[in-house]
Amino acid sequence: MKIISWNTRGLGSRKKRRVVKDFLRLENPDVVMFQETKREVCDRRFVGSVWSVRNKEWVALPACRASGGILIIWDSKKLCNEEVVIGSFSVSVKFLLDGCGPLWLSSVYGPNSSLLRKDFWVELLDIFGLSFLYGVWAMILML
Repeated sequence: MKIISWNTRGLGSRKKRRVVKDFLRLENPDVVMFQETKREVCDRRFVGSVWSVRNKEWVALPACRASGGILIIWDSKKLCNEEVVIGSFSVSVKFLLDGCGPLWLSSVYGPNSSLLRKDFWVELLDIFGLSFLYGVWAMILML
């Protein structure tokens, strides 16, 4: 499985989305995880402007004003998702893998505020708890 994780520092400009789309076309990943999208809405049109693979599904944590935002996109011909968990600081997707059992992938964008750090770590422990008995957990962390 080929996974690309990218802190984009914003996907607002058409030029940046074109660079991302061209890169993904060359790399042909199975899953793409973006942190710091700075997008409040990730609809079909926007997702298509970032990745051109035909059969895709995605899940997003909206940005709060001009900060944060997480987007996970996967090729639905290659991967089947069973569950999605959207937290305050993370997006996690449980994929079913042939012959290997489930795999949880989490994309995380940590808080800047020290007041939110405890909530952040509690959220990560909760996600780990979901995967502990039923599969493997891979976390991409941006602090």
